[in-house]
Amino acid sequence: MSGALSEQIATEPSTTSGPHTGHSPQEWYTSAELLERERRYVFDRSWALVGTDADLAEPGSYLTVTIGSSAIVVLRDKDGVLRAFHNVCRHRGLPLLEGSGTCAAHITCPYHHWSYDQGGNLRRVPQLQSQFAGIDLNEWGLHPAAVDSWHGMIFVNPDPATSGLSQALAGLGGRLDPFLDGPLSEVARVSYTANCNWKLLVENHIDVYHLWYLHSRSLRMYEHRSFEWETISINWWSYEPLKDPADAPQPAIGWLSQTAREGIGAHLLFPNLMLVTTGRYFATYDATPVAPDKTMLTLRIRAEAGADAEALVASVRSFMAEDVAVCELLQKGASSSRFSTGPLATCHEAPIRNFHRALAALCDV
Repeated sequence: MSGALSEQIATEPSTTSGPHTGHSPQEWYTSAELLERERRYVFDRSWALVGTDADLAEPGSYLTVTIGSSAIVVLRDKDGVLRAFHNVCRHRGLPLLEGSGTCAAHITCPYHHWSYDQGGNLRRVPQLQSQFAGIDLNEWGLHPAAVDSWHGMIFVNPDPATSGLSQALAGLGGRLDPFLDGPLSEVARVSYTANCNWKLLVENHIDVYHLWYLHSRSLRMYEHRSFEWETISINWWSYEPLKDPADAPQPAIGWLSQTAREGIGAHLLFPNLMLVTTGRYFATYDATPVAPDKTMLTLRIRAEAGADAEALVASVRSFMAEDVAVCELLQKGASSSRFSTGPLATCHEAPIRNFHRALAALCDV
């Protein structure tokens, strides 16, 4: 934990409890109205991991995703440039593309055949002169979204006026670049449903306090007393070493430092992309809200060519399944009329307080 942050936390009362918002602890995890605000004011303005370069390897390849309340299409145009647009026709709002695949040189709405090129420009309107006299096609192109890539991973932000991806990574990227500087590729992608609020999963991920107890078996090889963490802007970074360096994975990713090989890192790209780094893999899993009590998780694992993908998924799932199970139980607790939150641990749960403050500030609650 950084010195400045530890001083800040030391001045906060250890009895701080519950989210720093105008909502009750119960509403924080059960309110449909609050979830809608989170979609509009957080997810619609945040970077989300949507795929890899391999997913969009060929010109014309595309995929569709939903980020917050925004339907997005991401494509690689005929010149190989990544582009992202809101997936709604400017005429009547029909979704233009579904799923993933390869699109033609022009994307045509099936309803009235308004047609757009791969740059999102409106190129053709049937019966233009008789029915739409005077309109300027240049004013009716698709609404753009921001798109960028980081070490082969493609990110999209629905807000084209947002700060860039490098700024959103806010120092976290520099901490993680050493894991990604070599030839890692996505070797596994698995989706899960968690019957809980998305924030419970994020809060659990950045909660140091539970490591001794919930993960007493699955993470028993790590020295929790030597856990280091730091809030970097609104992101989070952490590292803890193995109790016995001899337990470091073999074979390990070849270019990593000895420290990286002999420990585990848990990180957060705000608001909902959780990352795990070890000597064997670089994993991400995003908490995408479906409902106040339902979340989709997509686990992606990057490793060297030839890695045992099934074994790596099982390794992550050994602790991830415990986290999901306890968050689902917490969601049941949140429905109780007696539900509330007590004092948070001064240091070990301070990242949760920081997360609450950042989220509340963006939601204006």
